[in-house]
Amino acid sequence: MEWLFTLTWLLMSNHAFGDIIDFPDYECAKNHYYNPVSLECTPLATGYLEGNGAIFCNATYKYEYTEDNTNDDLEFECSPCSGDDESVSEFGDRCISCPNDLLPSGICNCDYKTNILEDTEVTGDTITLPKCTKCIDGFKPGFYDEYGIPRKCVKCQHSDCQCKFEAGYCFPNSYNQFPIVDIYVRSEVVTNQMSSKLLKENLAGVSDLCEINISKQQNNITACQVLTNLCVLSHSYFTKTPSVPYSACSWLSELTTEQLTPGVEVQHNRPGWVSRVPWLLYRYDMGSSRYRSNTEALEEKIEQFYTFERGLNTSKLDIQVVSYTLDGKTLPISPLTTQLSLCAEPVLTFGTTLSYTCSSSVAKLKVKETLFHELYLQLRGGGLIPIPVLVENNLDNTETGSTETEADIKSWSLTRRFFLVDNQLGVDQVENTPKFVRYAAKISLSVTVIQDTNGNINVPLMRVSYRDVATNEPNDKVETKLEVLYSKSEERLEDDMGIAVGVMSFLGLVYAMVKAVGYRRRNNIVEDCSCRTISCFVLFLCSGLGTLFFWVIAGTSWYYLCIYKGQRAVSVFLPLDDNPFRAVLISCFVLTLISRLYFLFTSTSYDVFFIDWEKPKGKFIPTSTSTKNEETLTSVSIWRTYFLANEWNELHSIRKISPTFQYMAFLFFTEYVGLRYLSTSQPDAFVNTAEVNYVSQYSLILRVGIVFSVMFILWVLQRFYNFLYERFISDQVQMYIDLCSISNISVFILSDNIYGHYIHGRAVHGHADADMAEIVTSLKREEDNLCSRRGLGPDSEQQTFDMVIPILLRTNYNRITLPLTSRDISSHRNPVSETDKQIAAYWHINRLFAAFIDRSLDDIDYTIGDKLFLEKVLDMEIREPPPGKGVLYNDEGQSFEKVLYYGNEWLLFTWDVILIVMLDYSTQNFTFAALGAWFINEVILKKFSEWRCQKNVGDKALIDERFLL
Repeated sequence: MEWLFTLTWLLMSNHAFGDIIDFPDYECAKNHYYNPVSLECTPLATGYLEGNGAIFCNATYKYEYTEDNTNDDLEFECSPCSGDDESVSEFGDRCISCPNDLLPSGICNCDYKTNILEDTEVTGDTITLPKCTKCIDGFKPGFYDEYGIPRKCVKCQHSDCQCKFEAGYCFPNSYNQFPIVDIYVRSEVVTNQMSSKLLKENLAGVSDLCEINISKQQNNITACQVLTNLCVLSHSYFTKTPSVPYSACSWLSELTTEQLTPGVEVQHNRPGWVSRVPWLLYRYDMGSSRYRSNTEALEEKIEQFYTFERGLNTSKLDIQVVSYTLDGKTLPISPLTTQLSLCAEPVLTFGTTLSYTCSSSVAKLKVKETLFHELYLQLRGGGLIPIPVLVENNLDNTETGSTETEADIKSWSLTRRFFLVDNQLGVDQVENTPKFVRYAAKISLSVTVIQDTNGNINVPLMRVSYRDVATNEPNDKVETKLEVLYSKSEERLEDDMGIAVGVMSFLGLVYAMVKAVGYRRRNNIVEDCSCRTISCFVLFLCSGLGTLFFWVIAGTSWYYLCIYKGQRAVSVFLPLDDNPFRAVLISCFVLTLISRLYFLFTSTSYDVFFIDWEKPKGKFIPTSTSTKNEETLTSVSIWRTYFLANEWNELHSIRKISPTFQYMAFLFFTEYVGLRYLSTSQPDAFVNTAEVNYVSQYSLILRVGIVFSVMFILWVLQRFYNFLYERFISDQVQMYIDLCSISNISVFILSDNIYGHYIHGRAVHGHADADMAEIVTSLKREEDNLCSRRGLGPDSEQQTFDMVIPILLRTNYNRITLPLTSRDISSHRNPVSETDKQIAAYWHINRLFAAFIDRSLDDIDYTIGDKLFLEKVLDMEIREPPPGKGVLYNDEGQSFEKVLYYGNEWLLFTWDVILIVMLDYSTQNFTFAALGAWFINEVILKKFSEWRCQKNVGDKALIDERFLL
């Protein structure tokens, strides 16, 4: 069906944007020549020949000049010579009798290896009998004309005409010629004005000849090609000055505009492409009816579809190149290979993004041939579509300080021709040495797929950015960049990311407000806008936005990874501008970093105390100094408290997953299995480079998607394993609670001023200081349900609680610990007093908290209840506690995990992922990123957190740090 579609479209080829160009055939029929302007064979008029891209008279024909006094134009035609032995003269304006016979080609027969043919005196007088003259020693025949006849041994000077070319083209004095003046060029590396030798010696002459070619006859298409090339070298510079009343581009534009009148034929129904001038500019005459806007040119629809099915012709962009030499010769059309780069060949597989940078020395640029190129997209059904070129640093725009990339599309100066290296324009007229070389520093070929089509595209656009480099340092290196980019119309990542960020920011603001209100209530802050509340609001906002932005980044990267990779029909392309994604990614990293540091601070600065319920067993032991009736009560061992404190420190940094396994498994799948290749900027999905011929550069969005995908899957699998392990084998947190019950010690945690967590560890057996037999017996009695339950309430198993304590309890706690925090000068002179204070404070706090739990305080009490559903969702206490009382909320889970790593797994996971992403963003190396993240988290942050936790437990639980391992 594809051929039927193509045939139907070809029959309807008279569309608004122009006809399809037939593929050129260089093998033209007899009496025809290949026209490099229109890319087709054109019949030769009688008496004309074609050679090296130029049209001239046959050797047996002469030029006849006639002047049109009405418009001061010059026209000529070829007239046959009358004699059998006559040939054309040196200047082609008359026929001469040959001194010898004629050669088959129609030229006079002389020994041109050593002789020249003379038919004109040096003064310009006609030689009645032409002669073959041998050059003297030290001279050789030169100044060959288009027939290959050497005309002079030395350059002749004419008195009645002005010769501008060594080829011998002369114009009468009456013809209004362009002045031969210095043409100054500008360069970013040349400070002084510099007259270009190339422009001074050629611009005036080719302008004259091109005008003649356009006005009357096709006698010198090469001149117009050279004029076009000079315009390209001048960066499409149209500005005129009083000293230089014309430029290559301005005159080319005027010559073409004169042809853009109704009734004048244009090539292939494309405005601006006249019959005898190379089509260079898209915008000639803004007011002309034949003017075609840039929007029309760039939105021209290519009536053929493309797919990602590798191996089919629908998956390849077939781009052909027509190249020209500086002197106007046309090279055969050829497929696009290295014409766009100094050292790289573009990959034209549809959908495969290319970005390649290479370097070259200035010395190589100085000797590289200056060639000009035009690009065409070849259709599968036959025909060519011209590809427009945009010079981003156009000189006309440079004067105003703007570039084409900044300007509106309607004001772009689209052209047809470009070059890679120019080492001719910078040759100084005075010193005859090159001052600078101009090269294409960046070339970008952009292909846009039309929205809601079956893989149809607009005409590709090629962008070129030129730079100049001084030639005084030939060993200096210059870099060139080649890009092939694909996008989809009306698909803007910036808009989508902006909407997502806006919505998530609103949700983050609501989250931070709720958390700030909860913080204010839990810390009994009376002021509405205190500094503490505002500071915590900012921190909660960072935490919320960090998580929400994490989901924006994850969702965006997963979308492109799942949809872009492996697609066959054209559905989505990677965005050309990923700066919005980068901005959100960096913001997410900064916000998550703040959240991680805030958690590091809060998880190592809360108040914690171990309530020892153990009582002396009632034995009385006489002291060495006591009398017979004086006895001392046995003390309670502190070792159980030390043991529980050390176990708490170990529990502090335990996670629900194994970070080391997570990082190593990530490396295994990305590097060894090869999942990293799924992040290449090409639609092929592969994990082995042997499966493809080309591996494009990596995409940031896809690399982020790979990190998120692999890390998330590994995290989910580890969490599932952890769930099964805790459910059927061992739960470390529950084991700690059981250990508290065996040790007869409760844990009192205050993460905020009046809010915290309570682990009820009071032994149901009454004591824990016992030998092995007694402990086994006690556990057996508990197993047989011969004693009370472990819970705080009657006949309850509930041992963990969220709690809001009475303000008076907090006041008494602060009063007891105040001597430990105050600076007493005498304590520095008497270290024993500090120890005595700590022991006394420990004894008083233990009695205070034990009495509170036992409800033995007259003015301080609590109730036990359940949180409302909304309170659980918002993680905030909405109801006010009864006056003078606190509330212990039954904990369905293990809420005290909030102060441990164990209860902040999601925060730690997002931090792990975003840290790997940012390290990979900096290095483009998954191995370094994973190992770097492991070192930062497991060596630096974890060790620092454990040290802080140990110090905090020693200070707050009043335990000698020498016993904390």
